[in-house]
Amino acid sequence: LAGKVCGATHPRLIRRASGPVRGAMLDSPTSFHVLPMHAASREVLALPDADRRAVVASMVKHAGADGFARDSLTAVAPMAWHEEAVVVLVMLVWLGGPLIWAFGGLATLVFGGWGARAFVVLGSLALALHPMPGADFGRWLGGTRFTLWLYKYFSYRFVWCDDDMDVARESRAWIGAGPPHGVLPFANVLSIPAINTFGFRAFRGAPASVVFRTPFLRYLTLFPCVGVDRTSIIRATDAGTCVGIVPDGVAGIFRMHAAPRGEFVALRSKKGLARLALRTGTPILPAYSFGNTQVLSCWYDSFGILEAVSRRLQASLFVYWGRWGLPIPRRAQITMVFGRVIDVPRVDAPTDAQIDELHERILSEMRCHFDRHKAALGWGDRELHFV
Repeated sequence: LAGKVCGATHPRLIRRASGPVRGAMLDSPTSFHVLPMHAASREVLALPDADRRAVVASMVKHAGADGFARDSLTAVAPMAWHEEAVVVLVMLVWLGGPLIWAFGGLATLVFGGWGARAFVVLGSLALALHPMPGADFGRWLGGTRFTLWLYKYFSYRFVWCDDDMDVARESRAWIGAGPPHGVLPFANVLSIPAINTFGFRAFRGAPASVVFRTPFLRYLTLFPCVGVDRTSIIRATDAGTCVGIVPDGVAGIFRMHAAPRGEFVALRSKKGLARLALRTGTPILPAYSFGNTQVLSCWYDSFGILEAVSRRLQASLFVYWGRWGLPIPRRAQITMVFGRVIDVPRVDAPTDAQIDELHERILSEMRCHFDRHKAALGWGDRELHFV
């Protein structure tokens, strides 16, 4: 798989007067690299950037053109019992809070007295609308022991080939696209502090707008985020800040049960990213989030009713669970693999053909990186399907 060529099954160029889409990875990689964020210490995070760069470089493990051996990147990060207990309790608040508040609140509204109903309504408004700390708090949070414990809990790591990390650091601000969503895209959430701290790029996540107002779940946005709308994303990239999205979004949740040994990603007809990138000339960083679909299980009806309602409300309606049958994520390993930045030219009025070509390029890159790294990550028997 190390020799699988990204981009070899589709045209390399999007023709236009000002030039082609660049960044194609037409050659087999000559080196593979993994950066285990869970192996860092609190002292590393406190170092000045120049000193931290040297330490981070020493943390990276390397392999030659044959890549990492099968199942060699599957070790679970060790962590102390108190570290795991803190993460479990916080996750119970972040993920259990919305379920408990929603079902408890609904029962109170139906069966409770007027005083209890008023408490639920006022409490919901307070939890949804109270002020949140700004970006400075998010940067501080990314350097705390708690964030390191999150890395340990999920054995979090980045994997890439050749000099793709250096290119991502030096490129113009890009939009990172890393499916699948799963119940909650933990790989993408953790990438916010990880890219800022270990990737040395200003980076923000872009969750669905409903996340910013969902009681308890909105505390995930304590890590720096922007809205997922076009205006917010382009404002950030124009200011030199990279932005990460989960391109399959709500639809991705309702594809988790498509096959027990495969990954089904709802991206085949979702071309908004390609259209936005072309209209604004914003580079794209193709990625894939291994493990997002493993940390939590979910139930939704087989008739598509919850999916249809969720799409209309732009809010995910389903039941989820993890460890001990509770809304606590399992200690599944989570890895973000990424490729070379795709340099996209600006096209004020892109044609359908140009949009289709870039869209296929993005999907092809995602598939390539999935196939290229899956064996080392313990996913060798799984296939990726775009639906």
